[in-house]
Amino acid sequence: MTMHRTLGSLALAAALAGAACTSHRAGPSERPTPAPTRPAAPATPGVAAAPTTPGAGGPSGAAGRVGRWAPDTGVRAMASPFYPLERSDWPGPNQYRDATGAPGPDYWQQRVDYTITATLDTASQTLTGTVTARYVNNSPDTLRFVWMQLDQNLFRPGSKGSALYGAGSRNAGGGFPGGYTLGDVTVDGKPVVPRVDDTMMRLDLPAPLPSRGGRATIVVHYSFRVPEHGADRMGRDGPLYELAQWYPRMAVYDDVRGWNTDPYLGQGEFYLEYGDIDYAVTVPAGYTVAGSGVLQNPAEVLGDSVRRRLARAITSSAVVPIVTASEAESHRRPVPGMKTWRFRAQNVRDVAWAGAPDFRWDATSVRGVLCQSFYEWPKSGPEWEHVAENTQWTIRTYSELISPYPYPQASSVAGPVSGMEYPMFVMDGYTDTSAPGSVFRTNDHEHGHEWFPMIVGSNERRYAWMDEGINTYWNAFSQERRYGGDVHAWPDGMDNWASFLGAWAGTVGAGIDAPMMTAPDHIEEEALANDAYEKPAAVLLALRDHVVSREAMDRAFREYVRRWSFKHPTPGDFFRTVENVTGADLSWFWRGYFYTTDLLDIGIDSVVTQPTSAAAAGEGGSPGGESAGTAGGGRGRSPSLAAVLHLRRTSALLFPVSVRLKLADGSMPEFHFPVDIWARGMTADVQIVVPARVVGARLWPDRTAIPDFRPENDVWGDAPPATPPGPATTGGLASDISPR
Repeated sequence: MTMHRTLGSLALAAALAGAACTSHRAGPSERPTPAPTRPAAPATPGVAAAPTTPGAGGPSGAAGRVGRWAPDTGVRAMASPFYPLERSDWPGPNQYRDATGAPGPDYWQQRVDYTITATLDTASQTLTGTVTARYVNNSPDTLRFVWMQLDQNLFRPGSKGSALYGAGSRNAGGGFPGGYTLGDVTVDGKPVVPRVDDTMMRLDLPAPLPSRGGRATIVVHYSFRVPEHGADRMGRDGPLYELAQWYPRMAVYDDVRGWNTDPYLGQGEFYLEYGDIDYAVTVPAGYTVAGSGVLQNPAEVLGDSVRRRLARAITSSAVVPIVTASEAESHRRPVPGMKTWRFRAQNVRDVAWAGAPDFRWDATSVRGVLCQSFYEWPKSGPEWEHVAENTQWTIRTYSELISPYPYPQASSVAGPVSGMEYPMFVMDGYTDTSAPGSVFRTNDHEHGHEWFPMIVGSNERRYAWMDEGINTYWNAFSQERRYGGDVHAWPDGMDNWASFLGAWAGTVGAGIDAPMMTAPDHIEEEALANDAYEKPAAVLLALRDHVVSREAMDRAFREYVRRWSFKHPTPGDFFRTVENVTGADLSWFWRGYFYTTDLLDIGIDSVVTQPTSAAAAGEGGSPGGESAGTAGGGRGRSPSLAAVLHLRRTSALLFPVSVRLKLADGSMPEFHFPVDIWARGMTADVQIVVPARVVGARLWPDRTAIPDFRPENDVWGDAPPATPPGPATTGGLASDISPR
């Protein structure tokens, strides 16, 4: 789902300005008094004080800068009364989930195949249908009841979600009195009485369902009125209908929690089982239908010329008009009767579809995938004439960066839903002339979700960062390649490291930041864009670029996708996979950045240059190693001095340190120190062998993707110049970025 940045949409220029902070020019041997906004170290080294005000403090105005904030008063995820006692975020290790982060030897998950028939009555704005779910119990447990999801009940007056989100909220139904009307419900042909609890329904089985292969066939007859605004995930606009959450679906039964029965409240999304889905939708005869899966009866619903154009598009890298603008306009005349469109989607967790009488329809292909766009013209606006190519770009780019796209087609539909994803099918908003390029960026985000969570099937309702945050991380890769390597030419609204840090600063300043492990329905609406999208992306970029190395992180992500495609990973499975592939113990990273709202702030208190006997004996080097310069300044002289850097952190967050020194002889060597320098407390004194007196120092000379919130204390003395910031997704296994 696309989130509009209502907080922290600070200009890229401001982020870059914060990243290039100049020196305060203290003397070379001076140990300055810490600034009054910088709290003293907690009583227990490395442990922050108990939280007081959530997200205390705020930004001073520029991205990357925060004024008076107390970094040791952050919110702790485990302090929440809703934090799960069973630690379902870190299950195992056991026979189901391995200590390496891979599925264990006895990993299992349920399967459900659906057959759905439904009829759309546009006069009454009602959908009436029957869903048949063929459920397979692969668990080691005998089941005596099952749970199903009734998401349309979010729009029922008095729903649980309506208590959290008012009628005008994006996550609500605009006061629309909707909800399911249920008809007969049977299990294996025997009637059962559904027990409905808001958006969940329990069915007591007429006979126990055996473990390891037991099967049951569940049939539900239902209907509902289609809301105009369905929590921005479905809806209608005149004759256009976008249908999602349109049939009762099985809840997930897994090895971590058993039945996952968290209700659909509006902000948290979905967690679903995999299987094959055959569905048939009957609509007015003049309608064109786009949907998940592959159309099974094209000869019955498409004309000869349309089928010929589609056949050409399947093998064409150029965009082929399937239904032209003039043809779409002629289709607005009502056609009597009804027509049924039949689709089949294999190995998916859901399906969605849209229908309208006047769709323009474009198509092209890439890597054997048919890339399609459906849009009303001219209502959708000029950017939609490029969306078939936009879809082609995204499918190609993520297939190269992450893993090959496994489905036969990818469809993009313009409509009232501003951005929402389903298998092989996404909904994007209309052209916004005040935000040029927003249709591409929305479409890029929504189709990125085909990998997370459509392929890697995490629990969105509990862990939004596992799909939204990871997807936004990859959006930065795609969009840096789309817009080029010149950061000053990046457009507003682009997904990149600077915009991510700006959003993070915005939520901190508003006092509404939450730990990333917080369930999405427990995050402030205005903070969700940061806490579920931008902040996780910023943190993962920092991990890749500055902690484990670019190539190691790229390999870890590819292995994570390989292991967990069409399965149900937990946060712990992701964390363990990254650690095992990169070879790094990252407990400090997960604990600090995912479970708290602490802000990173490491600064230089002072630098002292002094003689050293080791240096006089001809020994060189530094505790953390060197790069981009040597202790001898490249001049081949024997070093005779040691520089002691007095560093301080003001929160529980840790981070490796890079420093560029400016020496009296004009050289500017760089040194790197591991995160372990912080093991003994809030200060660290690190020694570097140098050939001449240090006159200035700068932490993180290249601040690209560095999440340190106070760059002004990262310089000392006559600091050396910074490296201009640039793209954050270069190197590793990723393709090159052209300068554009």
